[in-house]
Amino acid sequence: MAQNSPQYSQRSGKNPGVSIPIQVRVGGAFMALAAVLFLLALVAVFTDGWGTPFAWTPIRVAIIIAALLVGGFATVRTDQKSSVVQVVALAIAVLLIIGSRFVPQNVYLVQHQSFLVLYGGAALLCALILRRSVMPKA
Repeated sequence: MAQNSPQYSQRSGKNPGVSIPIQVRVGGAFMALAAVLFLLALVAVFTDGWGTPFAWTPIRVAIIIAALLVGGFATVRTDQKSSVVQVVALAIAVLLIIGSRFVPQNVYLVQHQSFLVLYGGAALLCALILRRSVMPKA
């Protein structure tokens, strides 16, 4: 096996890992945000019915922040160098979700359910633009 092949460097432990550009990380955060917003809208429609007000509570805000952390710091490639920052960010995301269960569930904002879909679409568009900006031009 050639020493410059990907299989050699992954198996031998000599691979220093690749660094992920910030545009891909932020794009991943926006992609996770879009997925969570679409999922929140879907759950709200099935549990409350269409057209009912959607209440933003601390647990829903914590879910959004955790999704941003997971999307921004999740592993993107198999040859990506792992870091302590990734582990800390993912641990903070888990602690946010757990900690939000113990906070009083006051309502921060009430809005129509369709705004969740609109915000999700905007986040998806931002993610695609950011990820496209990193791709090499032909």
